[in-house]
Amino acid sequence: MVKDTYNNFNELKNTEKLNEDYKISIFDIGSPTTIIAPHGGKIEPKTSYIAAGIARDQFNYYCFEGIKPNHNRRLHITSHNFDEPQALKLLARSQTVVAVHACTEDKALVYPGGRDGKLMGAIVKELKAVGIAVANRNFKYPGVNPDNICNRGASGRGAQLEISRGLRDDINKVLMLCSAIHTTLTNFTA
Repeated sequence: MVKDTYNNFNELKNTEKLNEDYKISIFDIGSPTTIIAPHGGKIEPKTSYIAAGIARDQFNYYCFEGIKPNHNRRLHITSHNFDEPQALKLLARSQTVVAVHACTEDKALVYPGGRDGKLMGAIVKELKAVGIAVANRNFKYPGVNPDNICNRGASGRGAQLEISRGLRDDINKVLMLCSAIHTTLTNFTA
């Protein structure tokens, strides 16, 4: 595991430049559901695209995005330390939170995590129904720390998705994943 350059957002913003090194994209429609990509842009490629694809025009989304020409990995803040103020403000009034992350595995696979077992179970069921492979457990990044960004919503529990490179590089599977999770959230929050 690579150690983060910054322990929190305050450290990052004192060195990196907004709209030059990173940007923050927020689509807030007042929904009780928020999709977040805390390592978007070039930090964990395609996670911003996936977050927006899940949210569409029905749910809020927040993306912290690396936009440097290179070395975007240095903008990564571990999920339980991610404390960008606009994200925390949006999540504080969100009952349902889904965090989108990326892992480097070549096999097309989703690793589920987070403290909201009921929501994650519904997402896993829908992903499997559309033919997307889902791991049984995420031992490396379980997303169960109460301070993990996926668990910082009003309910204190959320869902975390670690999406493999093999899946993110297949546009058809990405579209299926976005649609399946959007459908799950629409039904889950109805």
